[in-house]
Amino acid sequence: SEVTKPKGTLPKGAEQQQVSSNSGNSEKSRKEQLEEYERDYLKRIEQQRIEDEQSYQEAVEDAVKSRTNATHSALPKGFEPKPTPPEQPKTSRGTLPKGF
Repeated sequence: SEVTKPKGTLPKGAEQQQVSSNSGNSEKSRKEQLEEYERDYLKRIEQQRIEDEQSYQEAVEDAVKSRTNATHSALPKGFEPKPTPPEQPKTSRGTLPKGF
């Protein structure tokens, strides 16, 4: 099995082929390739970030919905939290209609 493993990184023929496939000035086209790759990479990263953000928002909304439902269904009747304080004892001023 030792003999079948290649010792170098690339066979010489493949490396030369890659360089010759680039147009004219290999230095410039290599740089252009890198810049193009970088632009594509940044686009992909940004797209991935947007998708992650959207899925995170959806997960948060789902969690909030399920938590809200769980909170309401977990409380027995008569134990709903009341946002308003209990009624103050009535003072007879005669300005409010009956029942208030």
